[in-house]
Amino acid sequence: MDDKEYYQHLSDIGQAFTPGAPINSRDLFAGRTDQIKRVINTIFRRGQHVVLFGERGVGKTSLARTLFDILVFSGMSNYHIARVNCSDGMDFEAIWRSAFKEFVISDGEDSATLDEQLPQYPNPENIRQCLQMMNAPAIVIIDEFDRVEDTEVERLMADTIKTLSDNSIDVTLIIVGVANSVDQLIGEHPSTDRAIVQTNMPRMSKPELLEIVDKGMHRCEGLVMMPDVRTRLADFAHGLPTYTHLLARESATAAVEAHRTIITMDDLKTAIKEAVDSQLSSNLTAYNKAVATAKGLYFKPVLLACALAEKDEKGFFFANAVKTPLQAVTGEAWDIPAFAKHLKAFSEEGRGTILQRDGRRYRFEKPIMEPYVILRGLADGLISETQLTHRSEFANEPVQLSLQLRPADPDLISPLLPPHEDDPSSSS
Repeated sequence: MDDKEYYQHLSDIGQAFTPGAPINSRDLFAGRTDQIKRVINTIFRRGQHVVLFGERGVGKTSLARTLFDILVFSGMSNYHIARVNCSDGMDFEAIWRSAFKEFVISDGEDSATLDEQLPQYPNPENIRQCLQMMNAPAIVIIDEFDRVEDTEVERLMADTIKTLSDNSIDVTLIIVGVANSVDQLIGEHPSTDRAIVQTNMPRMSKPELLEIVDKGMHRCEGLVMMPDVRTRLADFAHGLPTYTHLLARESATAAVEAHRTIITMDDLKTAIKEAVDSQLSSNLTAYNKAVATAKGLYFKPVLLACALAEKDEKGFFFANAVKTPLQAVTGEAWDIPAFAKHLKAFSEEGRGTILQRDGRRYRFEKPIMEPYVILRGLADGLISETQLTHRSEFANEPVQLSLQLRPADPDLISPLLPPHEDDPSSSS
């Protein structure tokens, strides 16, 4: 591989896999067929609007950004579109002024941006009156709405949805944010129920993640990813497209750095190490705070077992579900009292509240930390790739990795682990 090929490969990889930026091209967008249909159908129905919600890293912004591309591909290019990324402290007026700067109106001789028609301290009726000046259907995407903490903004936005719907204005609002429900994102407003189409973005299935890999590799001419790398990468992504892009990019980069065009499992191992040590630095900081201790003996394996515990559809697990993966990690049988204080510590501020506690149930405060902890365990040698379960390429539900329980194997047990009665956090 000469220098020209080397740099061309790196360029192709960087264009194909973008963990740090949303997808904005239909050609690279993968999966989400049901959600796309739901949103597009809403755009075609005057008086209805979309609230797109889900956990961080599942591709909400990417879907919103590819809508115009999808509409154009379908032969519908007459839509005007504006996008707003909300920031901390942004108020109702700032959101709409930002959106209206992207809309131009003309009387045949002169033209101006729509924000010039917006009065100071606007109310929902002012927003409706301005949008009525548009001479074509419009889409307004308000992203990261969860960053707006003022409940007054939520109320005004709900009232805006209501008046746009009541007056059949030919505009579709698409409100996007990190949330578990519509109410969590824009509050409870019964008057808007009929005007809102709730669109939840769950984690992606393995076939959808594999589609991301395949579309990206199609852009990387001359590079080949081995089948076992392709399928295992999708398992490790844990249903999150962000992780899929990251691991694919770093695996391909590792191969090219070694002047190879075949991407192997060794490259995936290198990618995992690079991801957890460098590319996911904010996760690393939170992880280190959670597992730091004077002796540093058991917090890592217990947190890893939490990440591998069987969970319900909302990500919750009980302490009993930690026992089996903890045995698989350490090679020793554990009773709940031996690690109960670890769980309690993980749900307290001293360790960054990495777990959220709800009665007897726990779940990761930030769901994106769950796959990070598993990758960290792989990178640190607490578990091996062969211990992790393999999911079918055709499984339609999001991947949830677990450990295969096997007899204690001294080669798989960290030499840092002494008998657990020595761990002070397990005593009363």
